[in-house]
Amino acid sequence: MWPIRSGLILLAAVGSLALAASLASAEGSSQTSFVTPTPGPDGKIIYIVQDGDVLWTIAALSGKSVEEIMALNGLQPGDYLTPGMQLLLGLGGPVLPTLAPETRPTATLVPPTPTPVFGSGEICVVLFNDVNGNAVLDEGELPLSGGEISISELSGTLAGEHTTDDNPEGRCFLDLLNGDYNVGAAAPADYNPTTAMNVPVRLAPGDIQHIEFGAQASSALSRGSGNDGLRSTWLGAAGAVLLLAAGGLGYLALRYNRRSPLGLR
Repeated sequence: MWPIRSGLILLAAVGSLALAASLASAEGSSQTSFVTPTPGPDGKIIYIVQDGDVLWTIAALSGKSVEEIMALNGLQPGDYLTPGMQLLLGLGGPVLPTLAPETRPTATLVPPTPTPVFGSGEICVVLFNDVNGNAVLDEGELPLSGGEISISELSGTLAGEHTTDDNPEGRCFLDLLNGDYNVGAAAPADYNPTTAMNVPVRLAPGDIQHIEFGAQASSALSRGSGNDGLRSTWLGAAGAVLLLAAGGLGYLALRYNRRSPLGLR
C-alpha cells in the first residue's frame, strides 16, 4: 500500500507543479501583452479581449476587481470571454486634441494724424500818396489820409477795417488767426489807385505781413494832360509857320521865273 500511496502523492505533486507553471505562464503572457487602454473620445476605457485572457487576470492587470468588471459589463457567473470582446474597464476624461498655437494677427501701426497748428499773426497795411505814379513807395512819399482799408476772411467775414491817417507805419491788425485773407483798400476822393487794391495774403502763426497800396491825386493827371496839350499847340503852330514859309518861298520863285529874259530860261 505504501508504494501505491507514494506514487499517488508524487503524481499529485507533479500535476500541481504543472498547473502552477501553466498558470504562471499564462499570467506572464497576459502581463506581457496587456496594455492599459486609454479613454476614448466619450471617456470610456475599453479593453479588447485577447486569446487566452481570463477575467481575473484582466482584473488584476487593470487594477480592478472581478466584481467591478462584471458589474460594468453586465456579466453573470459562468459567462465566457471570447477574443475580440469589448470590456468596459471604467470611465476617464476624454482625450483632448492637441491645439495648434494660436496665431495672432500682426498689428499694423497707423501713423498718428498730424495735429493742426493754430496761432496768430499780424497784417500791417499802409496807403501812400504815390506822387510820381510809379506804384512804389519811394522815399519822401507820405501816408494818405481819408482812404479805407479792410481785411476779410475767404468766407467773406470781416476781420478788421480802418480809415487811413497820416501815421507813417500805417495800420497793423493784430491777433489774426493763421489762414487765408483778402486785404483791400479804397483811395480817398480825388485820388486814383496806382497799385492793385486787393491782395490775397496767407498768414502763418507768428507771421507779420506788410501790404502797401498807392494812389495819386487826380489833379496830377490833369496837369500832365494839360502839358501834353500845350506841347501839341506849339507843335501845331510851328508846323503852320513852316508851311507859310514854304509857301512864301514858292511865290518868290514863281515871280522870279516870270521876270527872267527868255534867253536865260
